[in-house]
Amino acid sequence: MAENDVKYTLDIKDLEVQFKTVDGVVRAVNGIDLSIEKGKTLGLVGETGAGKTTTALSILRLVPDPPGEITGGTITLEGKDLFAFSEKEMETIRGSQVSMIFQDPMTSLNPVMTVGDQIAEVIQLHEKIDQKGALEKAKAMLEMVGIPGNRSTEYPHQFSGGMKQRVIIAMALVCNPHLLIADEPTTALDVTIQAQVLDLMQKLREKYGTSMLMITHDLGIVAEVCDDVSIMYAGRIVEHGTLEDIFESTSHPYTEGLFGSLPNIENRQEQLKPIPGLMPDPTDLPSGCTFHPRCKYCKDICKSRVPAVTRLSDTHLVACLAYEEGTGVTLGGDGNE
Repeated sequence: MAENDVKYTLDIKDLEVQFKTVDGVVRAVNGIDLSIEKGKTLGLVGETGAGKTTTALSILRLVPDPPGEITGGTITLEGKDLFAFSEKEMETIRGSQVSMIFQDPMTSLNPVMTVGDQIAEVIQLHEKIDQKGALEKAKAMLEMVGIPGNRSTEYPHQFSGGMKQRVIIAMALVCNPHLLIADEPTTALDVTIQAQVLDLMQKLREKYGTSMLMITHDLGIVAEVCDDVSIMYAGRIVEHGTLEDIFESTSHPYTEGLFGSLPNIENRQEQLKPIPGLMPDPTDLPSGCTFHPRCKYCKDICKSRVPAVTRLSDTHLVACLAYEEGTGVTLGGDGNE
């Protein structure tokens, strides 16, 4: 199949990832499906510990082994099975076909190399180009992300947090990858710089036609940059849909809880409705629906039966027993609590 005939840049089916530790087996990712159409952005949303970053590392085949192991599923990039490649082949794919922006720019750059040399190193790894040509291309890429090219001879400590993140973005996009993974890319930045960085990422993504996986817990970022959204809880996708599906037809109690935790700017008197409890211990996940200990609509059946994925429309999926016939689970009111 030709690359141009492939509908999805990324297609994940039934992915499972576990970590074997002294405290037991950590079930980090538990049979998730994700797909990103060419040129689109998918938001992967959930609390800390949901399995979002482990999913991203699985795509790059960078899950630390041991203790981590991908125990099931498939990941295809542009129709090619990533698990079929050798480690040497994956080294070529990382950076050229799929790149990642990590959440902390402070620790993502080498402190003893100039930023120009670091970007040039990426270029030379993936393209047949000499050092001088690579440095010229690095300068041009810095200009594209709003940093003067003559600053290419400076070191990371000479840049602010926002500027460092721009350098990381330049490094990630310099080889024009098919897929960009952004793992909480604005977490360490203040609000005004966040907006600038997100705007920059959007413009560059559109310029290069890159698909993007945006990993975040911030629904504001999702609303700004994403086409589709997958809500992740305890290693599973509990709701998936277009941006409109998730924001206007919120269906899973966990998604409802995430929105309830957001302040209402228009009505400052309205109290927040945080989700009670904490994300479960991945070495000891609850039986049945993993969200049941925190769900205000929980019924006894929720404690023993794992919800199937129900299709609400062509684009909207949800894993909740309230949408399955004969379970007696209903949403609305306060449930049992």
